Amino acid sequence: MNRPTAALDELALVGLEGGFLFALPREAAERLLAEAIRINLPAGALVYRDEESPRLIVVVKGLLRVFLTSADGRQVTVRYARTGDVAGLALVVGGPAPMSIQAMTSALVVALRVESLRALLATDPGVARACAEELTRQLYRALDDISEQAFLPVRQRLVHQLLLLATAGEGPEPALVVHASQQELADAIGSVREVVTRNLHQLHEAGLIDISRDEVAIRDPVALTELAGAPARARA
Repeated sequence: MNRPTAALDELALVGLEGGFLFALPREAAERLLAEAIRINLPAGALVYRDEESPRLIVVVKGLLRVFLTSADGRQVTVRYARTGDVAGLALVVGGPAPMSIQAMTSALVVALRVESLRALLATDPGVARACAEELTRQLYRALDDISEQAFLPVRQRLVHQLLLLATAGEGPEPALVVHASQQELADAIGSVREVVTRNLHQLHEAGLIDISRDEVAIRDPVALTELAGAPARARA
């Protein structure tokens, strides 16, 4: 059920410091939060569809993905949004775009009022600067991802994706776990499920991962990072 959001100080207590809201002038951030709503999302829920009016979402907890869908129904992930990140800012500035936003895990998000941010953009230089810096950060991240998609082989793209999505599992000695189906992994790296399934099986045979329904457990993150050929981006 939607309900009014907490104040900026309360959000700081749950780990949002350094995120988009805290890059805004405080008065502007408090105004946006006063008009915003808090939404609890189950895993898999669509927060925004490409035919809808723009939405501006700040992630309080959980993982969202922004993705594009082709005419024949194939999907490709553009970026992920984690705690403190904002999704939909480009929609506010540039208008509707052919992209959607989905919760990859159960999530708590704050939906900001689009009209209020647009008004602040026109009148508050601090807000305009913070939005420009955030959009630039997202652009550079997208360029990095495009270079990976274009130049790395499927195996390395898949390993990068596993390391990017990995979070700490449960238990006294929690392993890193990826909560994603094989189809979702294929969509994220611009491949097909059959190819991803084959590569996951090979990684399992090498003792690097365990595979179960809609979940991949990383058994050897060091070896997996070496296979990726780049520093791990997993978050425990």
